[in-house]
Amino acid sequence: MTVTRSKRKMVGEQKLLPVTVLSGFLGSGKTTLLKHILQSNTHGLKIAIIVNDMAEVNIDGAHVARLSGKEEKSNLVQMQNGCICCTLRGDFLVELANMAWGGQFDYVLIESSGISEPQQVAETFTAALSAEMLDIPEEIQTEDRAVIEKVARAGGLEKVARIDTMVTVVDAFRFFAEFNTGEFLTDRFGRDEVPAEDERTISDLMADQIEFANVVVVNKTDMVDRRTRKRVRGCIAALNPKAKVIETRHARVDAKEIVGTDMFRLEEAQMMSGWLASLQEMFVMDVNGKKRKAPKPETVEYGINSFVYRARKPFDPMKLYKLLAGKFVLIQPEPEDDEDEEDAASEKGSSNAVGSDEDEAMPDAPSRSITAQQKSKRKDSKGEDLVKQDEEEEEEEEEEEDPFFASLPTEPAAIVAAKAADPIWAKMHRSKGWLWFATRPQQAGSWNTAGAMLRVEYEQDWYCELPEEEWAPDEEVAAAIRKDFVGEWDDRRQEIVFIGEGLDERKIAKLLDTCLLTDKEFRKWEKLMRRKDVDLERKEEKLNEWWDDSYWAEWTVGEDEHDHDHESHHHHGHKH
Repeated sequence: MTVTRSKRKMVGEQKLLPVTVLSGFLGSGKTTLLKHILQSNTHGLKIAIIVNDMAEVNIDGAHVARLSGKEEKSNLVQMQNGCICCTLRGDFLVELANMAWGGQFDYVLIESSGISEPQQVAETFTAALSAEMLDIPEEIQTEDRAVIEKVARAGGLEKVARIDTMVTVVDAFRFFAEFNTGEFLTDRFGRDEVPAEDERTISDLMADQIEFANVVVVNKTDMVDRRTRKRVRGCIAALNPKAKVIETRHARVDAKEIVGTDMFRLEEAQMMSGWLASLQEMFVMDVNGKKRKAPKPETVEYGINSFVYRARKPFDPMKLYKLLAGKFVLIQPEPEDDEDEEDAASEKGSSNAVGSDEDEAMPDAPSRSITAQQKSKRKDSKGEDLVKQDEEEEEEEEEEEDPFFASLPTEPAAIVAAKAADPIWAKMHRSKGWLWFATRPQQAGSWNTAGAMLRVEYEQDWYCELPEEEWAPDEEVAAAIRKDFVGEWDDRRQEIVFIGEGLDERKIAKLLDTCLLTDKEFRKWEKLMRRKDVDLERKEEKLNEWWDDSYWAEWTVGEDEHDHDHESHHHHGHKH
């Protein structure tokens, strides 16, 4: 349902306080842009600003405090308790509510921390948070507690304020360097500012900030040549086809481009990313008979291209691993089970990078890798190991290192350099999609790259494994899901969007095709999967004997994921 502008701004008689959220890395120019907007006389608004920095000493916040100057039109509220999206019960919520109800301000500017994800910030304004907000920590003061309770009773932040514009500021000079770094957030900002469990990378965060913005400000264009400016603009257009891109020097932007645009809609923002647009223009979500979207003309002009790799056969896990080895830094969430962690620690090596067997690659980073020789041990109904080996033989086997990996780089910086020198992968900036492993017939994997950083993890069970009532809350989405069902194996598939500069679709597709099961292997796989006298657990055990899956982390599933009976509709149980 389309909501009119007037209805969006009013809830009963209460006008929602409009908000612009500024995102971007430290040094990109967010604070300078904030200064220009505050000093501008074109908007005629009484603006409040909320500055949030993860550092113990908030240098950016202090700088803005000195610059805001106009006491009658500006109010600096410096957050001290973490990023905006995490401080739902703290000062951010209280200050924003007080600003909205006090009537002193027409508008709010939020400068989020350099490590904040815009989507998480936006979702705090729309999520149903009443129950969570009422669970107020004891340290919250009485007056603040009353404000939080009032917001909760009203129905959450969306009944108090609304996001008007999401703005991301990027540094043109460092744009491609940030995309092609091997750094994690913890490497750059330290563990004091980034939680130990945070496994995000610099390139991940940069892509997220661009993909969720209504406006992308390309700052410091005077520091790069014309060709680089065109490359940056083209890359942004590919990552976020709907964003308005503004090039500038010294973060000088007309305030009207940032304030009061009424551009933001959460449901649209979640669909803006270029990889999703690439999927949509060729299939799925086109369920209302709308025309397919065409690529943005300027992406072609700037040499940016994208394509979708698709296949209806599973990957051989080891072949895929060897294809990526030494060219991507691999990030795989490990199982959180204590016993698994102890087993992993006792085995030889830990792979921080594809092809790495050395745990020393990133010693100060949080655990974010898999054990190179990790083997899944499943038990039958009697509790006996189905994969038994003599301990001495296992130790000898672990000492035998695959010679393929011997000459590959293991340090992230070396892997980034290797990717940059690779004629096929060098200019691939972003990719995302679904993975189907031969050894994991029930589970859909997630493939996600930004620069040289590759994250592979469990996404969900394939839809054909789930009862239809669990698919989606509305029929439109369910209809889109059904479009993915093809042949006997339903929605199981490879489907990855690649975005980059001058990508050779044919060569990339050919490389990935070599990692698929051969026709003969696939017939063998199908024969096993069709057997009704063998349960899923035993099938997976057999598949792991046929294809080596030891270099990929186990995909853990939450307890609530398997409450339903998979066997009742395993493989091709859905009828269409």
